[in-house]
Amino acid sequence: MILIGALSLVMAGVLLVGYSLDQGLLGPGVRLVLGLGFGVIMTVLAEWLRLRTNQSSSLTGAISAAGSLVMAASLLAGHYLLALISLPMTFFVLATLSLWTMERARHHGPWLAALGMLGGYALPLALPVQAMLGNSGNLLLLGHVGVIALACRLLYQQVAVSWLYWGGLMGAVAWWFMLNPADLGVFETRMLGSVWLGVLALAYLHSWKSTLSLQAEQQEEVMTREEAWCPWQVSTALRRQWLAGALLGVTTALSLWIQSIGASSLAGDVPGIVINDMSWGMIGVLPMLVIAGVSRRHAVLWSMLLINVVLWLLVWALALSPTSGIEAIGWPLLITLTLLILARLKLASATSAVHLRLMGACWWALATLTPLLAWALATWQGATPGSTEQAGHEILLNGALPPLIWGLICWVGANRFHAKEGVQLAAGLWLPAQFGIFLSLVTGLEGPSLTLALALQLLGLTACEWRWWRSQQSEVNAGRSLFAELSRLLAWGLVLRLMYEVATDGYVGVAHWPLQIFLPVLLCVTLASYGMRHRPRIQRWLEGVVVQLMLATAVLEIRYLLTEGHPFSGELSLPELSLQVLALAGVAAGYTWRARGVGAGARLYRALALGVGGLVVLIWLGGVIMMFNPLWHDGDVGRWPLLNWLLPAYGLPAVSAALVWRLIPQEARSRRLCEGMGLLSASLWLGLNLRHYWHGGELGLWYGVVPAELYAYSLTLLCVAAALVMSGARLQQLHWQRVGQGVLILAVIKVGIWDTATLEGLWRAGSWLGLGTALMLLAGLFKRLAGAGGSGKGKNS
Repeated sequence: MILIGALSLVMAGVLLVGYSLDQGLLGPGVRLVLGLGFGVIMTVLAEWLRLRTNQSSSLTGAISAAGSLVMAASLLAGHYLLALISLPMTFFVLATLSLWTMERARHHGPWLAALGMLGGYALPLALPVQAMLGNSGNLLLLGHVGVIALACRLLYQQVAVSWLYWGGLMGAVAWWFMLNPADLGVFETRMLGSVWLGVLALAYLHSWKSTLSLQAEQQEEVMTREEAWCPWQVSTALRRQWLAGALLGVTTALSLWIQSIGASSLAGDVPGIVINDMSWGMIGVLPMLVIAGVSRRHAVLWSMLLINVVLWLLVWALALSPTSGIEAIGWPLLITLTLLILARLKLASATSAVHLRLMGACWWALATLTPLLAWALATWQGATPGSTEQAGHEILLNGALPPLIWGLICWVGANRFHAKEGVQLAAGLWLPAQFGIFLSLVTGLEGPSLTLALALQLLGLTACEWRWWRSQQSEVNAGRSLFAELSRLLAWGLVLRLMYEVATDGYVGVAHWPLQIFLPVLLCVTLASYGMRHRPRIQRWLEGVVVQLMLATAVLEIRYLLTEGHPFSGELSLPELSLQVLALAGVAAGYTWRARGVGAGARLYRALALGVGGLVVLIWLGGVIMMFNPLWHDGDVGRWPLLNWLLPAYGLPAVSAALVWRLIPQEARSRRLCEGMGLLSASLWLGLNLRHYWHGGELGLWYGVVPAELYAYSLTLLCVAAALVMSGARLQQLHWQRVGQGVLILAVIKVGIWDTATLEGLWRAGSWLGLGTALMLLAGLFKRLAGAGGSGKGKNS
């Protein structure tokens, strides 16, 4: 009813004005005065009802809003229809009316605030100020939008509705982009635009509260979680401030991007002309400095500042060119200088020395990393100073030497902090020191030299992590460490780089490159893994890298030796494939050993062990057993008895299967697979070595079988059957005894069919004699084993 009544009053005023226009009863001036007077009367009536009666704020607010709307409609009619009010006067009065309506929201409710905010932001759309005044109109509208945004922020302190805060900020940002900051071409106008963004950032990021309430909020931040760097884990106020700061940072960066695009198009696609003008960065630097200064008060806002600085640097780098010159680095250095000054200040929100040092470390890290990031982006764009005037090694020297010097300076400063103020502040400079060294290595080195240098830097990160952990151990819980995470990433990055260099023939000119390159990297990663033993989660990842590098080093060196320096040429052979299978089996065994225990790491290594073990079985069955079997594949397995290529191909896999069988639990199904592989590989090793005794290194079936060899096969089958029966009885493996009986039946069939048809004379009689003797001995063995089992049962009963 209140809403309908307020709308009725508005319609009444409008109809009265319309009736007077239709009848021609009143002149233009009288009509305007009546409309404005009606609006003023309703506004005064709302204030009288608020002060003199007990009417609800909904009623008084509706009457006041109706009065504001009638006055706004009268002013617009006076300008457009009656031509009695000039454009500047209409704009000024309507802007004042919007502010008045927002101010009345303190007494009549938040709906008046919404009406005033929407009216203030819609005013430039209703009046063609920009079309009339040009760039001056842009500045006038920016001033108007800024006043409305500040009014929304101040009113938010009284009304405390979140939509008013975000509406004021989003409206100001939207108008900033609609007015196209690329048109601000003069130094003074750019400076005014920078001040506008800076004031907006200060208004919406600063906590405009009393000292007691500010201390309470800071205490809430520290008590919620002292090391919580994610704003969603602390208070709602800080979360809102984090989002607002991120929005203003994105606005600043996009403003620079739009401006650089506009200037580049005017300059004929020469972005360097934008950088050469020192006023180009004015719009971006001052808001960034304000954001940095305001976010100094809270620890969680450091992440917002980090995002803003990185985004600003990326946009800044997009406009760089080889002709930018030394002045291009001026703006990042200005931000660096400000961050260094802030890093020296004490935190007002820190309630403990540990929190003070941790937050100080973050600020020192951000301040010292900013010039390194700027230098890396400038090098990527080819815009470092002197890059267009020098060539060859001088360019590399100019690109690699400055970050190296900066990294060494940070390292010296870190040692000073570590000696005087603790490891927390030192960690803030260890990180840029390592990044500076990394940047200089990437810029100045290439090929194997870069790989080995990065491997040595992995040890540097491990040393930083060890010093951090030892110092933290006696103070607070170390938790996660950035140095440990970087060590893990760098280790896997080295693996990827090695794979890339191998795939692109990057090590062709290095003799025995698996040993000269892979082995040093393997040693560095192994030492890093040992240094991370206090962090089991990181150590498991590094151990995975160690296993992969061990496999790659062994496989590539074997291939290098067998192919005389050309590991990726030629065909596979039984010796090489056997060694590769053994190397993979070693990896699977390493994963199985690391899969002990419970947890995510154990599950990861268990899955890796199953995957690599399955790959080993497939390669061994398909390659060693089927494809490269010396019985039908032409090749020389060696001249020495027992110590030949049959040992790695069939003998060692049998031993490996036995070891794995001992490691895995008894209830695991893979034990049967190990038993089958072990029996198959051991039988092949025995049989092929017997054939090697009579035929030497050539074992092809086309060489035939001699009688003594055939007789030896029968004896070997009988021995294998006996071994299976005895071991099955001793180890209580009933299925082994059954397999042994099956092998015995196979030996009987062989003697009865193959030996009888093939052998002659004494060999034929000897085969039957040996079979009968073996059967008698096995029968006695079975009886003895059965008797032992029965006596044992009797004793137990």
